[in-house]
Amino acid sequence: MIRRPPRSTLFPYTTLFRSGSLYGPSQVKMTESLSQHLSRRDSCPFQPHVGPAASAFLLVEATGGSGGGGYGSGGGRAGSVVSKGNGSPSKAAMGGNLAELQDLLKAGKSKEQGKRRRSSVRYAILQLFPSQVKTFVRENDWSPTNSIRSHLWFELCRHHSTDGMSSEGFYSETVDQVFGRNQIMLAVMQSRTLGQCVKEIEERPEECAHLPSFVDQVNVLSYFLTEKGNLAARRVICVLGYTHPDITYCPGLYPLTSLFLHYMSEEDAYNSLCTLVRSRQGKFLHQTKLGYEAAWRTVYTLTKKHAKAAFAHLGKFVKTSDQVERLFESWYWWIFKYLPFTHLVRVVDCYLYEGKKVLYRVAMALVMLFAKQSAKMDSVLSQEALNFGLRQAIQKFCQDIPVTPSKLLKIAFGIRSLSQKNINNILLRIEMGLKSRTLITGPASIKRSFSSEGLPTSQSQINIHMSSHTLTVRELLTLWSWLPTRVTMYQPELVYTTEEHGCSLLTFYSRVQNYEPTLLIIKTTDDEIFGAYCSTKWSEKDTKGETGQKRTYFGTGETFLFTINPEMRKYPWVGLRHQEGSETTALKHSAELFMAADNKMLTIGGGSGQAIWIDENIRFGGTSRCDTFDNPPLSESRNFECKVVEVIGFK
Repeated sequence: MIRRPPRSTLFPYTTLFRSGSLYGPSQVKMTESLSQHLSRRDSCPFQPHVGPAASAFLLVEATGGSGGGGYGSGGGRAGSVVSKGNGSPSKAAMGGNLAELQDLLKAGKSKEQGKRRRSSVRYAILQLFPSQVKTFVRENDWSPTNSIRSHLWFELCRHHSTDGMSSEGFYSETVDQVFGRNQIMLAVMQSRTLGQCVKEIEERPEECAHLPSFVDQVNVLSYFLTEKGNLAARRVICVLGYTHPDITYCPGLYPLTSLFLHYMSEEDAYNSLCTLVRSRQGKFLHQTKLGYEAAWRTVYTLTKKHAKAAFAHLGKFVKTSDQVERLFESWYWWIFKYLPFTHLVRVVDCYLYEGKKVLYRVAMALVMLFAKQSAKMDSVLSQEALNFGLRQAIQKFCQDIPVTPSKLLKIAFGIRSLSQKNINNILLRIEMGLKSRTLITGPASIKRSFSSEGLPTSQSQINIHMSSHTLTVRELLTLWSWLPTRVTMYQPELVYTTEEHGCSLLTFYSRVQNYEPTLLIIKTTDDEIFGAYCSTKWSEKDTKGETGQKRTYFGTGETFLFTINPEMRKYPWVGLRHQEGSETTALKHSAELFMAADNKMLTIGGGSGQAIWIDENIRFGGTSRCDTFDNPPLSESRNFECKVVEVIGFK
């Protein structure tokens, strides 16, 4: 049984809401045409979650029409994965005792037939050899609308359970506990009447559901779910955050939740996800920031070792090896965000039995296919990589993947000498390397500030990977090496992030104003990362000078700028050159404009321009050269849109 945390842990996870039926999947409406169509097909019973936007896609799948748009326009056919006849598996998949699985593909329409079908799936998984189940799952090309997944996925997850499923009714009771009683407390906390709070929740429930911090807010993927389906997904995620408070970073949970709600009830989806979360040795999901970084570094290492030609080909489109390394940071989203739905569900079929090694193999297969398609440097794909970047080219390739799901999986499982033991050894070695802080220094071109020589070892460095959702451990530790020595002895704390605290300068000031110093980290929509070390409290903006007026600029010469992506570089105050004797000219007043802030804008650096400025909604900003740091623009476009803004404080 899951141990329930104290109620005080609720508020970091959710602003509570109640919308629709507790068991939303069976109540969700859909368009009449899609409903009529699905009623004639061997469709999954919880397909009503799917919104009208998916209607055309499902019609193509059911009729076996050719794929278009993002579903294999490069030559693959969406209809090629539709089961023939009654969906019986091929003879190759039925080797040995697999004939027992024939009954699993007979559609059970009534409730009683559905129960018998699920029981037979469970029996087969328990009785057959693992290799037989693996073959069965790998080699059957079920279409996305095949109802077998409503039983198979649940039973595959159940098979990995170490302490059984939650008792019947546990999920509904927890939903009531999480989303029911705390509306009054929420109203009091926000100084509003209960009526105002309930009205806001009823009118805008999707805006009132704050997801747990372990969710990647940029990649909240719904896969055609309706509005009520999305609310059901948010309920499941919030309850998972409540019952598993030890999860700190797990971006894969939300996409899996959305997928599960296509094929099973809300409660079954929750129970299935619980088994994946509690699986031995993290077989399915990484649940920390460090684990997630270790995963992409593992994919990078495996590709470099087992797909050497494809890996070497990637180097033709970048200037430095670091750019190839950063490419693999988004490997997870090649599969869950950019692959067509037809391919994704087949990958998940195998993943739910074999674990995350399937995802590693599929990511490697995508690199191999990309290298093959872009082998000629005058091809469209090669030109896109050269003109728009390798990251965008691979994303586009995944969207328009030119092979069928079967072919993709065949290539993935055809990679030799890639055992689970080898993968685990590489993953463990990388995790140990990250934990032991062997990657503190960045590229050789990086120069440390005069105050960070002889960087001490401190407890705060051990936990630094927990202080940011945006930077990798390596990037954080490189940034750490630039800080003044005394600051490295303090404990870092993520005091503000737009992902959790909203986009408002007033909120920004209220959360960070009493911390000194702070690190401001900005990630743009173009994935550029830069920021500033701010040596003074932001509350200094309200202090008055000798004339009795508020000071426009404040701060000290310890303030510095930095860039992390596409390159790591530090820009210290120009006054340090004078202190070191490298400059003999007098220091201008414009070279001492460090920090400025009001309710409309915050600024860092001044004189001939502003190094960084951000508007009151923390959405748009700009960067240019300034006299204070003598820096180039920190963003290639000069004007940028914020994707994530974080502030790390020290205490």
